[in-house]
Amino acid sequence: MPETFIFKAIDHASSTEELLDILSDFYRTYGFDAVCTVLPKNFDGDEYQLYERGLPEAWIERYKSQNYSETDPIPDFVIRSGRVDTLHEVLEKAPLTEEQESYVREFHASGMTDGLAMPTHGRKRKRGFFGIAQVKDEDLAAVDRSLMHAVAQHAHWRFDQLELGEESGGARLSPRELEILKWIAAGKSNPDIATILGISLPTVATHLKRIFTKLDVSDRVSAALKGQRTGLLDD
Repeated sequence: MPETFIFKAIDHASSTEELLDILSDFYRTYGFDAVCTVLPKNFDGDEYQLYERGLPEAWIERYKSQNYSETDPIPDFVIRSGRVDTLHEVLEKAPLTEEQESYVREFHASGMTDGLAMPTHGRKRKRGFFGIAQVKDEDLAAVDRSLMHAVAQHAHWRFDQLELGEESGGARLSPRELEILKWIAAGKSNPDIATILGISLPTVATHLKRIFTKLDVSDRVSAALKGQRTGLLDD
């Protein structure tokens, strides 16, 4: 895939599965047969989810069954350092507990090769991790790290956009509905909103009903919370 088209391809991905396929195809052209991402789930920043393509099947099954996401030192170290390094460089630099040292030994015995570990950020600066691996040493040495990182960063934003669509049920609030939602989040009542916007109470009620339907909620508090969680209330 030509470098000039990868960013457009990412922008046009219609699902996380399609986006993973696009990333897998792109990185494979540079010799990386595996890609994995660790990203915040639902924008809360405290719970993370793993996406992957091409990792050794036996290893990923064990990774999940043993809940190694709690032990794996690579994502946290890379997110905190903010640097692009090889996987082996990260494992040499990261301070390890005894449990993590055991994990690293198993990592090296799993069939995983070296690769690149890249920090990314998404909505509201929530940070994530991208790893690309299963590569020959000569391909790793020759690769343009800046390009690999730029693609990963662009993909993080697209993952967030897709997640936002799933969270909001694909909601597309009109400018007036969004304005009303912001006043709801500010604690204003229907009469308050009618006065502020210069519209009638029935009109406010109609907009509110549409907002509830689009956000798949049944009350004002839930609407405000979902608006904040999905970024609809961001300036």
